[in-house]
Amino acid sequence: MPKVWIYLLALLCALGLAASVAVFMLRPFEEEAPESSYTLRDWHGRLALFESGEAEQPVEVYDVYTHLLPENDVLSLQAGIPLENREQLQRLLEDFGL
Repeated sequence: MPKVWIYLLALLCALGLAASVAVFMLRPFEEEAPESSYTLRDWHGRLALFESGEAEQPVEVYDVYTHLLPENDVLSLQAGIPLENREQLQRLLEDFGL
């Protein structure tokens, strides 16, 4: 009778391990990044907001001159900072002094 319990415990452990491995393998390794709606970037030396599909002209241009910002911020703005929503935009604008 005690051997039966040991075998049953071993079987449960094996099933638990198999289930854990299956869940790990079926789950995506990296979640897809949400598509950004806006991009904040440098435009003619000023801070500007662009919508996703329209990279030619900004939606808004702000009175923040990028050459006055720290170098890391300038580099980020030159590459473009993707934003998902207006709340993120508002937080960044506050960081930049607006």
